[in-house]
Amino acid sequence: MVKKRPRPKPARHLRTPQAAEWLGISPRTLERYRTLGCGPVFHKLGNRVTYTLADLKDWVENGISKSIFSKNYILMRSGVTRRGRRPS
Repeated sequence: MVKKRPRPKPARHLRTPQAAEWLGISPRTLERYRTLGCGPVFHKLGNRVTYTLADLKDWVENGISKSIFSKNYILMRSGVTRRGRRPS
């Protein structure tokens, strides 16, 4: 009789590189969004920053902007210059 291996459970928390890959953005961009406060909800587990898949999905669904004048777009871009840095 062959024993069936249990299927691996999906990760409950994604680290920054995995979350960025899921979102289709660079890890550095996700870090910048976290610093500016316009990214998805994150959790600190010790010294690790993690994201839940539910929080990422919620951020994607609620981050829709139809215009550069919409509130979501303005919040997303607040404090970011052309080079992606905050003005000094």
